[in-house]
This record gives sequence, structure tokens and C-alpha cells, in this order.
Amino acid sequence: MKMSKRIYALSALVASMWALPIAAKTDMNALTGELEIMSSILQTALKQDNQRGSLSIRDIDYTYLQDQGVVFKMTMNHYGYRQVFAFIDGHPSVPVAPIAPNVFHLKDGDIDIRIDEDEIEDAVEEAMEQAEYLSQESISKIRSLGEKLRELSWEERDYQRRRRDLEFEKSNSDNERKADIEEQLSELNAELKKIQLKRTEVERYKTKTETERQALVKQRKEAAAHERKGFLTSFEQNLGQVLCRYGAGLKALDDKEHVNFVLSDFDSSNRRAQQSSQDRVYVFKHSDIQACVKDKINQERLLQNGQVYGF
Repeated sequence: MKMSKRIYALSALVASMWALPIAAKTDMNALTGELEIMSSILQTALKQDNQRGSLSIRDIDYTYLQDQGVVFKMTMNHYGYRQVFAFIDGHPSVPVAPIAPNVFHLKDGDIDIRIDEDEIEDAVEEAMEQAEYLSQESISKIRSLGEKLRELSWEERDYQRRRRDLEFEKSNSDNERKADIEEQLSELNAELKKIQLKRTEVERYKTKTETERQALVKQRKEAAAHERKGFLTSFEQNLGQVLCRYGAGLKALDDKEHVNFVLSDFDSSNRRAQQSSQDRVYVFKHSDIQACVKDKINQERLLQNGQVYGF
């Protein structure tokens, strides 16, 4: 009787073990196809013309991390934007010619995305280019003025040496020679005064030029910050729109996994401090994306639920 109970208990335990849910293994082939489709949608929605002279997305790659989720890595173009920091460091780059903005349409016509097409963005880009061009002239002027100041300083020292020699000779000369030396000293002092006045004028102009250059630096930094903010606003809005409309296509992912986006080498603001540029990382729960697809949460909530950080 006891043996029968034990056999029954063991059978029940085995049956319950078989009844436990088993984690489904990710279908890699299906996932690869889904990621390829999603990558194409992202390319269409987010990628700008490679020739655009501003921040833009050049390439999008993806990979899958087992039981963690998918990572889309977006390589950035930094035309004009990176040049802001080279400009600040005193190494100006070549001005970028303005290029006509582009409009991107998804094939199914669901989304009409316009990036950097308003007059404000055009004005910002024009201001950046103009400031960069003027900065090159300022740097060239400052360099030339510095060389001129060195020349005047050498010339002034030469006059002062000659004056000391004449004054020494005067102290050991007769009256006739002293009169001649006095005349030479008078002429020498007049020339020395001219040099000193000219040096003062050059120094004042150099200071004025440096002040103007700092104003241009500020203008470029403000324009770059405006462009960076505008890019992120458009990027995040369009990314949220794509995920909420087309996120259902990521069927092979488990709800516990994540969908991640990396703007590679996005933040270059610390380059002067000799720090490497940072990536900007977005992390979304796959379950949140599916909730947005089913209208359980809106696009704004999806973006709020996501994690964003620099690394």
C-alpha cells in the first residue's frame, strides 16, 4: 500500500515537471528576417542624405544578444557639427556648402517624415558656416598680428640697445661729439616712440580681433547646440512613431527582452578635455513596444518609459 502511494506521488511529480512551461528558444532565422525588415524601415525613416552638411545617420547595423534583446547601432555623420570643436581648438576646417534638404517617405505611405526642412534649421546651418569662415580669417589675423608684435619688439629692443650705446659714448665724449650724439639720440627717441605707439595699436587691434573670435566661438557653439537639440527631437519622435506602428513585426523577440538603439559617437562636446566621444543609448522594453502597438500606451509614454544615457 505504501509502495503504491510512493509510485503515485512520483508519477504526479514527473507529470507536474512535464507540465511546467519551457522557455521557447528564439527562432534565429525568423528574427533575422524581422530585424532586416525593421532595419529597412528605420533606414527610410531616420537616415538622411549622406551629403547633408549637418548631423545625420549614415548607417544602421543590428545584432542580437541571447535572452537580452536586439541592438541597432546607428553610425553618425558629423559634417559641420564636429567642426565646431575643431574650430574652438583653433584648427578651422573647410566651410561646408549648403545642400538642399530631403524628404523621406515610407513605401506604404504611412509616414511622411521631414527632417531639417524649416527655415530655422537653414538659418542655423548658414550661421555655423559663416561663423566658421569668419573664424578662419580671425585666426589668420591673430597669427599675423602676433608675428608683427614680435617684429616690433625686436626692433624696439634694437633701438634701446643703440640708445644705451650712444648714452655711454656721450658720457665719455667732448662737447662737440656730445652735441652730435644728442642729435642722434633725439632722432632715435622719436623713432622709438613711433615703434611703441605702433606696437600699442597692434596690441589693441589684436585684442579686438580675439574678442570678435570669441564671439564667433559662442555663436558656433549655440548654433551647434540648437542643431543637436533639433536632431534629437526629430530622431526621438520618428523613432517612437516607427516602434509604435511597426514594432509588431518583432514577433520572434520575447516580451522580457529589450530593443536598444545606439547613436554611435554622438556627443563630441568633451573632445577639448581629451575625452572620447560618447554614444547615446536608448533602451526600450519589448513589452512596452507591443503595448504601444496595441494602443495600450501612447508614443509619448513609450519614450518616457525608455532609458536614455551616454556611454
